[in-house]
Amino acid sequence: MRGALETQMQMVRQGMVLDLVDRAREAGFVHILVVTSYPDLAGRLEATGAQVLVDREIERPFHFGQRLWDVVESCRLEKVLYMGGAAAPLLSSAELQYMREILEQNEEIFLTNNYYSADLVGFTPGEALSRITLPAIDNALPLALSNEAGLRHVPLQRTLGLNFDVDTPTDVLIMSVHPALGEHTRAAVQNLTWDLSRAEAIKELLGNPSAELIIYGRVGSSLFQYLDANTRCRLRLYSEERSMKALGRDARGEVKALMGRLVEELGFTAFFSFLAELAGGAVLDTRVLFEHFHWQLSAADRFASDLGEVDLITHDALREFTRASLEAPIPILLGGHSLVAGGLWALVDAGLKGM
Repeated sequence: MRGALETQMQMVRQGMVLDLVDRAREAGFVHILVVTSYPDLAGRLEATGAQVLVDREIERPFHFGQRLWDVVESCRLEKVLYMGGAAAPLLSSAELQYMREILEQNEEIFLTNNYYSADLVGFTPGEALSRITLPAIDNALPLALSNEAGLRHVPLQRTLGLNFDVDTPTDVLIMSVHPALGEHTRAAVQNLTWDLSRAEAIKELLGNPSAELIIYGRVGSSLFQYLDANTRCRLRLYSEERSMKALGRDARGEVKALMGRLVEELGFTAFFSFLAELAGGAVLDTRVLFEHFHWQLSAADRFASDLGEVDLITHDALREFTRASLEAPIPILLGGHSLVAGGLWALVDAGLKGM
């Protein structure tokens, strides 16, 4: 059974898919194909003119690479731009057009929004998938296309549209305040009643020259450069375990985090109190910590933690961790990788556009 938070997230993602189809059409894409296991979304997509494949193979474990190859092979696709259903809600039609033109004008290439942890990948030819060990998740596809298929990587300019995706409720809270949100997605988020206060507090802190912010998790150098140039507060950046999913470290139980060890030594309450001694707010990619702790968490529990819905959490240790974060003397924003990638970028960008 899907929990209420997962259902709400799914409705937001369906709005994102509909908006991406509209923008792809504006960008000149002729063949737009959506694979979904949700019949209600398939019905809404019919009116857009997109080709819809309803995936009814939900009884067996989903394998991303095999499913992608099945679609590419059966539809005889030569130039492919793949996007996950939660990817790039702030992507513009101009950016989509730029990627289409790169693929049309080149052979034996690939492009991606993140070389080590992708959720958007373009490549040609389609049969390049037959040369690789098909990855179980989309994060690892660029590495395989480069190392095994021998395709040339065409770097893309780093933009907010390409680097912000929605994995968690925290990402939804952040994108809901951005003016570039699409019509269908905006309609979906307006039906939510989630607490925005911690996200708003972090947004205000980013513009405060006397404030200090802790950023922790799988943080790339490009985000730090952007924040350093566009925020007024001081930053404390702690980055570790980048590419843990693409490299399979999480699946093999190999994640070891310095910050995780600090939490274990201090305990939850003392850890968050210590963060308050260092800064006026903190943004944490908690998935690194969860993997370090070897917690086996459901999506519903992770989402409830992100939103601070303590009573909805079934995992005892996670419930205490989340409660301690809420009781901290400073605002603590919890989320996944996208929070410390495109999420903070989107918060800053929304503030700049609102000035």
